[in-house]
Amino acid sequence: MKTNGIKGDVSSDYSVSAPLQHRKRFGQFFTPPRIALLMADWVLSSGASRIVDPAFGTGALAEACLSRNPDLQVTGYEKDSNILAFVPNEIRSKAIIHETDFLTADVSRSFDGVIMNPPYIRHREIKDKEPARSRIAVQTGCFIPASANLYVYFILKGIAVTTPGARMAFLVPSEWMSANFSKALKRFLVEKGLLREIVTFSNCSDVFGDAITTASLLFLEKES
Repeated sequence: MKTNGIKGDVSSDYSVSAPLQHRKRFGQFFTPPRIALLMADWVLSSGASRIVDPAFGTGALAEACLSRNPDLQVTGYEKDSNILAFVPNEIRSKAIIHETDFLTADVSRSFDGVIMNPPYIRHREIKDKEPARSRIAVQTGCFIPASANLYVYFILKGIAVTTPGARMAFLVPSEWMSANFSKALKRFLVEKGLLREIVTFSNCSDVFGDAITTASLLFLEKES
């Protein structure tokens, strides 16, 4: 897969600069360039022109999308001002970035593409999100248990802000496929006809470098 236009070193620079405790607090794990391009290809293959990245980070996913289509309208949400300082100027100049929490922001349903590596934060570490959990559950009609990882919130709100025909790509831990906290989410994806494909990576995969992790790509699509 071509990786033209994807520098791939900004996240590394940020990781060196930001203390591990800070990155854990915000649930920050970074997307390898070739995975970012795979996600971008799925989201854009249906002709999307207005995409959103609800966990913008250093802008790696936006960069992947813009490398495929420089004329995209890209919107990002990111509440960590420290990581936003590492967004390359060429990406910053092309994207509308809101320095706020996507989960609590008032976001219109105007996007025909979502691309996201949401924060990985376990339920015991989630703070001040009860109003957002209730609101998103009502908005989508999908129950979110208090035991859910924060990325479940992001997936559901990401779905909620899209138009018919939208494609979505999420990079999340593969635990969601077997965890009790995602039972309602799995039922929701199937009953709404959103699920198109799941790609899983095992512990032995070298996709994530030295990280010992399991991960999956969740590819969704709304019917037109």
